[in-house]
Amino acid sequence: MTNEIVGRGDALRVIDKFGDPGNALIVVGDPGLGKTTLLSYASRQWTSRGGRVLSATAVEFEADLGFAGLRQLLPPDALPDLSGDRLSVAESLLDRLRDAESPTLILVDDIQWLDRSSAAVLTLLARRLTGTRIGFLGSTRPEAEGFFERARLNEYTLTPLDEQASAEMLTTRHPDLSPAARRRVLALAAGNPLALVELPTVPANPDVVALNRRLPAGDADVVPLNRRLHAAFADRIAGLPAATRKALLLVALEATGNLSVLEAAAGERFLESVASAERARLIDVDGRVAFAHPLMRSAVVNVSTAAERRRAHRRLAEAVRDDPDRSAAHLARGSHGPDERAAAALEDAAYRLVRRGDTVGAVTSLTHAATLSPARAERARRLATAAYVGAHLGGGLARAEDTLREVRRLETFAGSLDMAMATSFVILNADGDVDTAHRLLAGALDTAAEPSFQTREALLTLLYVCFFGGRGHLWTVFDAHISRRYASEEDVVSLMRHTHSDPAYATAAHFEQLDRLVENLHTVADPAEIVRVALAGSWVDRLPASRAALHRALEQGRAADDANVIVQALAMLSIDAYFMGQWPDTERYLREAQELTKDHGLRLLSWATDHWVATLAAVRGDDATAIRITEDLVRWAVPRGVAVVSHLCHFTRALLALGNQDYERAYRELVLIGPAGTIPPFRPVAIWTVLDMVEAAVRTDRHAEARAHVTAATGLRTISPRIGMLVTAAEALVSDGDAASRLFDRALATPDADRWPFDQARVELLAGQHHRRHRARREAREHLTKAHAAFVRLGAATWAERARRELRATGQPIGAASEPALTERERLIAQLAARGLTNKEIGEELFLSARTVGAHLYRIFPKLGITSRAGLRDALTLARIPPGT
Repeated sequence: MTNEIVGRGDALRVIDKFGDPGNALIVVGDPGLGKTTLLSYASRQWTSRGGRVLSATAVEFEADLGFAGLRQLLPPDALPDLSGDRLSVAESLLDRLRDAESPTLILVDDIQWLDRSSAAVLTLLARRLTGTRIGFLGSTRPEAEGFFERARLNEYTLTPLDEQASAEMLTTRHPDLSPAARRRVLALAAGNPLALVELPTVPANPDVVALNRRLPAGDADVVPLNRRLHAAFADRIAGLPAATRKALLLVALEATGNLSVLEAAAGERFLESVASAERARLIDVDGRVAFAHPLMRSAVVNVSTAAERRRAHRRLAEAVRDDPDRSAAHLARGSHGPDERAAAALEDAAYRLVRRGDTVGAVTSLTHAATLSPARAERARRLATAAYVGAHLGGGLARAEDTLREVRRLETFAGSLDMAMATSFVILNADGDVDTAHRLLAGALDTAAEPSFQTREALLTLLYVCFFGGRGHLWTVFDAHISRRYASEEDVVSLMRHTHSDPAYATAAHFEQLDRLVENLHTVADPAEIVRVALAGSWVDRLPASRAALHRALEQGRAADDANVIVQALAMLSIDAYFMGQWPDTERYLREAQELTKDHGLRLLSWATDHWVATLAAVRGDDATAIRITEDLVRWAVPRGVAVVSHLCHFTRALLALGNQDYERAYRELVLIGPAGTIPPFRPVAIWTVLDMVEAAVRTDRHAEARAHVTAATGLRTISPRIGMLVTAAEALVSDGDAASRLFDRALATPDADRWPFDQARVELLAGQHHRRHRARREAREHLTKAHAAFVRLGAATWAERARRELRATGQPIGAASEPALTERERLIAQLAARGLTNKEIGEELFLSARTVGAHLYRIFPKLGITSRAGLRDALTLARIPPGT
C-alpha cells in the first residue's frame, strides 16, 4: 500500500504508468533503496487489475546453473521444453504467455544474478512485448555486469530518500529513538530505506563495533553501509533456533523455494522449523518459500560454515534427483575435494548444455568437472573436452590455449580424442598447419572407442581439415573412419564430404538427401546443426532455402555468445546475398563477421569473410582492395597447405580480370584451380568457374581447351538451375551461329534466372556480344541493355563499362534509347551534381532535403549508365544534356 512507501511519489507514478501490458522496465538502485518494495507494489497493482504475476529473485549462488531463473518463475508443469536452445525456449515461453487467459507480469528481482540461459531467454522476451498482454519488470544494481542485456530497455534509477522523507520513515518505524540516536542513524543510513528500518534494531551489533574499533578515531562512519546491513541481518538470524537456521540455509541454497523439495531435504517438519523466521518476517511462505529481502539470503549464507553449506547441498542434491542439472550443481557444491560422482554428473550436464547451444555453460561445467576429478587422466580428458567445446563450438580460442597448456602439464593426454580435437582447432586457427592437425586427429581416431559425442565432433573436425587442405590423399583417412563408424550416410557429417567438399562428384542420391535435410531445417533446434546443413548446401545453391533457418541460427548464436555459429551463419548469409544481388546486405554481414573473427582470434574462419570482401570489391571494380586481400590470403595459405583458400583467391582474381577484359590473366588464375578440360575432385570452387574458364579460353584463342572444359562440365548441369544456366552459356560460347543463339536463349530461359542478377547479366552480356558479332544489332541491343542496367543497379562498375562499350559498338549511345529519359527535376539535379555541388548544396538550391537529392541521384545514375558522380559530366554530354556551368 502506498502509505507504507515513503518519499517515492515519482517512482510510484513511473510504476503506475508502466502498468500497461507490452512494456518492459528495469529499476536500478543500490541495495536497500527499495527496489524490492517497488516490485511488490507493481505486483499488487497488476493483480488488482485482474492480471497474474510470475516472480523470481535471482540468486548469486545459482548464476552458473542453467535455467535456474526460469525454474523460479514458472512451476514445473508450466515450463517450456528446456532441452532446446535459448531462442526456441524464449519463443515457446512467449507463445504460452500470449495464450494465457489474463495479462501476465514477469517480475525478476536482482536480474544481475540471473543465470546465463535464463538471462538470454528473458532478454529476448523483454524485447518482444510490443502488442502483447505481457509486462516485464526487473531490478538491478548500478554498474552490475550479469548476463541480462539491459540495452534498449527503459530504466528508472532510484536515488536515496531526501532528509524529510528519511526522518519521516525513521519516526514512523522507530518512534522511541532518542534524538542522538536518530541523528546517528540518519547520518549512517544516508537516505537508504532498508538501513533506516534495520540499523536501529541492532544498535550495538558486535561485528560493526569490532570493525569500528580497528579504525582510526573519527573513521567509524566509513564502515560500508552494506556491511552494516549484513551485520544487522546476521544479528537477527543468530537469535533463531538452530533448526530454523539449518532450514533457512536450505531455502537460501535452493532458490526455487519449492516446498516439496525443501521438505524432502529437511524432513517433514520443515514448515515447523521455519515458523519462527516467518513470524519475524524474514521469509514469506505462500505456495513457495521466499526471503523478505534478497540481502537476507546472503546473510543466511554468510553466517553458515563451509561444512554446513556442503551438508545442505548434499541433501538438496538427493532431493532434486529428478532434475539432473540441479542435482549435479548441488553435488559439486557439496563436495569437499575430488569427487568422481560429482564430476561425472557435471560432465553429463555439460553435454546437455552443448545440445541446448549453451557453450559457455558447458565449458564452465566441464572445467568444474575436471577440478573434481580424482584421476589425472580423467581430469586431463575433461579439460581437453572443455578446450574443444570452448574453441570449436564457442569461439573461445585464447581460453582453449590456456586450458591445453594445463592438460599438457598433466602429461596424460597422449592419444586423447578430446585433446586432438582441441589441439587441432587451435593449430588451424593459430598456425593454419593442415597436415599436423590431420595427423593428430587421424591418430586419435585410430584408438577411439565406440561412436560418441566426441567421435562425431572429431570426424567433423577432420572433415574441415581435409576440406581446407583440398588434397585427395587427406580424404582417404576420413573415408575409412566414416565408413567404419557410420553404416549409413544419413548423418550430415557424411553428406558434407560429398555435397560440400566434393560437389562435382556427388551423386543424385546425395543431392536428394541434402534437399530433404534442407526442407526439414524448420524442425532443427540446434543452431550448430543448422549451420552444418547449410554448409552442406552452400556450394550447390541451397542457401536460399536455408535462409530462414540461418537467420534463426544467427539469433540463437547471438543469444548464446557462440562466435563460431554467428560467424558461419553470417558468412553463408553473405554468400546467399551475393548471388541474389543484395550486395549491401553482403557487406553488412561480412563487416560483423570480420569483427567477430578478429575479436575471437578465429583465423581459419576469417579467410572466408576476407575472401568475400575481396570478391565483392572485384565485381564492384575496386581492383586495389581485391588484389591486396587476395595477395595477403595466398601468402598465408600456400605455405600452410590451406589449398581451398588459394583456390578461392584465384576465383576472385579471375573475376577481376574478366571484368577488366584481361582474359590471359583470367586464364592463368583459373588453371591454378585446375587444368582446362577437368573438374578436379575436392575443389568445390571449380563448379562455379566453368563459364569463367570457357570465356577466358575462347577469348585467348584456346578453343580446344574451351570445348574440353564444356565437355567435362556437362554433368554439372543438374546440380542447380544457376550452375545449369552457366554451363549452358559456356556451351554457347564454343558453339557457332544459330546453335549458339539457341543455347544463350536456353540459358536465359532458366526458371527464376533473375534470382541471380549478376550471373544473369553476365549471360546477357555474352549473348549481346555474340549477336553484335553476327550483325544482329537489334537482338544485341536488347541483351546488352538488360546487362548494362543490371550491372549498374548492382554497382558492378567495370562490368557496366563493358556493357556500355558493347552498346556503343551497336550504335546506341547510353542515355538515349537504352534507358528512360531524365525528368526535368532529375536533369537539373544531374547538372548541379556535375558542377561539383554536394547533396546538401543541391538541396539548398532547389529547396529539397539532402536525402531527397540522394534518392534522385540513385535513380539518375542507372538512366545515364554510370555508377557514381565521377561519370556525370561525360554521361550528360553523351545524352546531349548540357552539364551546366
